[in-house]
Amino acid sequence: MEDLDETISLTEFNLDDFRIELLKFLEANRQALEDAPFGLYTVVPSLSDLVTTIQPGVIYCLRQKAKSVDHSSGERINPLQPFYLVYVHNDGNVRLNFVHPKQILNLYRQLCSEKTLPYDELCALFDQETQDGRDMSHYDKILQRCIDAIAATFQKRVSTSLQSDRGFLIPEEDDQVDNEEDFELVTWLVIKGAHQ
Repeated sequence: MEDLDETISLTEFNLDDFRIELLKFLEANRQALEDAPFGLYTVVPSLSDLVTTIQPGVIYCLRQKAKSVDHSSGERINPLQPFYLVYVHNDGNVRLNFVHPKQILNLYRQLCSEKTLPYDELCALFDQETQDGRDMSHYDKILQRCIDAIAATFQKRVSTSLQSDRGFLIPEEDDQVDNEEDFELVTWLVIKGAHQ
């Protein structure tokens, strides 16, 4: 994929194909999804072929814990408000921020669609590296980079919107994003390389 900046294109807003897939999935799996706790994750292999390279890292799905009922100004900043998707490489480089939901959902689709069984070897490797979840320091650092990038991009988009749109209203204080306390982890996808 080519390098992407923090601008948004019109195609970002056309998430209809994902909405249709999601509705079908919801209809078939509603009870399981309602019963599932937050923070679920899985481990998948990275992908490298002639068309796509998906490097090792994590795709996080976070939900903003805003108290405000009116998210309209926040939705102008983030089309998936109150959810934030971010793809971070293992070195902490934020590859795709929340302003690129379509690209991140495409990655998710490529890595997970129609996969029904876990990658046992990768799960065992993850368990070994994290001491069965007791040492999550690497993923905590990546998550912090993710949240820092969300906050910086959010503020940048607010500033840009204020300068370009006379009708834009600054999001309420409860709808602003500043630190990890503003979010809860919905799910995360660990992307492991073959030689990690």
